Amino acid sequence: MLSTSFKINYSIGSVPNGIKTDTFTFFLLFFYSNIIGLNPALAGTAIFIALCIDAVTDPLMGTISDRTNSLFGRRHPYMFIAFIPMSLGYIFLFAPRQDWDMSQNDLFLWMTLFTVITRIGMTLFDIPHRAFGGEVTKNYEERTLLMSWREMFAWIAGLGNAFLGYGVFFSSTSAYPQGQLNPDAWFPFALTGAAIMIISALYCSVSTKDHAKNLSRWSGAISLSSIINELKIALSNKSFVIFFFGNLFLSLSWGLANTLTLFVNTYFWEFEATQIKYFLPIYLIGTIFAFYLTPKMVKRFDKRNIVVICIGMVGILSPAAFIFYNLGLTPPKGSMELVAFISLFLFILITFNIIGIMVRDSMVGDIADEVEFQSGKRQEGILFAAVGFMQKLNAGLGTFFAGQVLSFINFDRLNHTAEQAYTLAFVQGPVTTLLMVVPILIFSTYSLSKQKHKEILGKLN
Repeated sequence: MLSTSFKINYSIGSVPNGIKTDTFTFFLLFFYSNIIGLNPALAGTAIFIALCIDAVTDPLMGTISDRTNSLFGRRHPYMFIAFIPMSLGYIFLFAPRQDWDMSQNDLFLWMTLFTVITRIGMTLFDIPHRAFGGEVTKNYEERTLLMSWREMFAWIAGLGNAFLGYGVFFSSTSAYPQGQLNPDAWFPFALTGAAIMIISALYCSVSTKDHAKNLSRWSGAISLSSIINELKIALSNKSFVIFFFGNLFLSLSWGLANTLTLFVNTYFWEFEATQIKYFLPIYLIGTIFAFYLTPKMVKRFDKRNIVVICIGMVGILSPAAFIFYNLGLTPPKGSMELVAFISLFLFILITFNIIGIMVRDSMVGDIADEVEFQSGKRQEGILFAAVGFMQKLNAGLGTFFAGQVLSFINFDRLNHTAEQAYTLAFVQGPVTTLLMVVPILIFSTYSLSKQKHKEILGKLN
């Protein structure tokens, strides 16, 4: 059994990705389109280009990580150096100012370059880190618990990052009642996040390095043909294919909803940043509830059923506040009563969403066991690369399509209309629900049950 101290030390490694994911999902498009003035379609395209590069670098990093034999194991050499590109890219991404007088092309190139650098740095750390967690235990339930710890720390980090934004740096001033529109607040916000990312990445790498020495080592030829053959086995696994495409369509729907959240809160619900911060405790309580419930649910139910139910509940609750608004049953816009009203739905939605994420993360380790049974090789790196890529898809596809939506309706940050704000809320709510039907249907076909996994482990042993 893994000790509690190890679980904590390991899970601290999810903090950098939690901060980056929160920023890329909720803040990045808003900063470039509303603060710096980059065309939202171009901003979305910059994210999409970075996503295309991730499609190459993520599996490449997974493959390299799987085949590394060193004093610090297969994963840790990359974890030790990743903080350099990760933090530098993140800082420079938020360096532009309005008075730099950069052209649209210059801003586009700047955003693309430093988005790519940030994500490559995250790839160097996050994929080996995830694979290390999937490899350190093969127990069906303990693996779920470890990934629940990891996901809880990632969410707390993301919420902490959001609190720094809404509660500290984006505080209301006489010049900017909606502090998220204050251009001077964004660079200090990014510097603080980068500092936390550096400290947590290094701490996790140092505190867990001794466990890496006791894990499996790669054996066999390292040639292009062998890599291709093993990739085919891993990536053609039926369970993995279902998992991949289920997450792909889920990333499209949920990523789009998340990216539009700050726009909808600012322009449709008319909240100030100091009001938005009151949603953060709801996210935190939902995270703790999910951490408590997930291991208990996995003991009683198959992971597939839990994932399908969670996606369904998120789909049902996403448009709830918008529907009540159209029925005339919501408190006035911009009021604290409205914050409390939305929080009722948000708590249940977030709890189910995080339970689903925790369970899906643990499913990858189970798939790795099935792949080992088929190929004789541990390939956590390439499989968990898919998980890291899915998380980037969540922000990347969401930002890309949100940028296209903003461009399509000609959203003007300085002179927007009520109809435009209504359209954004409609896309975030009912459209998200419709899109979630697809991942529900896909995950319904997943067949790697608890009993089947137990039989695979028995054969491996």
